[in-house]
Amino acid sequence: MVRILPSREAGRMLKRRAARLDEAEAVVKPILEDVRRRGDAAVLEYAKRFDGFDGRSVRVSGRELEAAARGLAREFRQALRVSEKNVAAFARMQLPQPRRIAPAPGLKLSQIVRPLDAAAAYIPSGRYPLPSTVVMTVVPARVAGVETILVCTPKPAPEILGAAQLLGATHVFQMGGAHAIAAFAYGTKTVPRADRIVGPGNIYVAAAKKLLAGEVGIDFIA
Repeated sequence: MVRILPSREAGRMLKRRAARLDEAEAVVKPILEDVRRRGDAAVLEYAKRFDGFDGRSVRVSGRELEAAARGLAREFRQALRVSEKNVAAFARMQLPQPRRIAPAPGLKLSQIVRPLDAAAAYIPSGRYPLPSTVVMTVVPARVAGVETILVCTPKPAPEILGAAQLLGATHVFQMGGAHAIAAFAYGTKTVPRADRIVGPGNIYVAAAKKLLAGEVGIDFIA
C-alpha cells in the first residue's frame, strides 16, 4: 500500500531522520578516530564488542571461503550464477568507452577512464543475510577491472562467504559498523585501504560514510 504524506508531515519525518543521523555521527566520530590512530587493535576491539567476533584476525581465511563455497546448495549456486550473468551483462553495457577527437590539425584530445585500484563492499548479515548485495557490488567491480575487491560482513553467513568466493572477491573481513568503514577508509595492516566503499548499512554505517566522504569515495548516504 502506498501512503501519500502531506508536505508538513513529510517535512517532520525528514527532520527526525536528520536529527537521528546527527546523533549517530556523534557516536561514531570517536570510533573513526580510534581506528585511524590504532588500526587493527581498535578494529579488533570494536568487532568483539559490536559484532560478537572472538578470533585473532578479522580477515576470513581462504580455507573458510572455499569451505563455504563447497557447502552451497546446488539450487543456490545455480541462482547465483544466473544473477552473476545478468548483472555482469548490464555492467558491461555501462562501461565508459575511451573518447578521442582531433578538432584541428596536429591537435588530439582524448579521455581515458581507468578502474579504481581497490573497492570495498559492505554486506549486511545477521537475521537476514543479503548475498544478493554481494552480486550487486562484487560483479560490477570485477567487470570494471578493479584489481582488489574487498568485502566485509559483521556476522558472515555461509551464503555470503560462498558468494564472495565464487564471484571473485579478493579479501573478506568479518567486521561491520563504523569501525569497518573506518578500516576501509584509512587502511590497517590487515585491511587494505579502499578507493570507494559501497553497500547498505544501518544509521551508524551511514553516519561513518558521511563523515569519511572526504577521505574515501562512497556510493551514497542510505
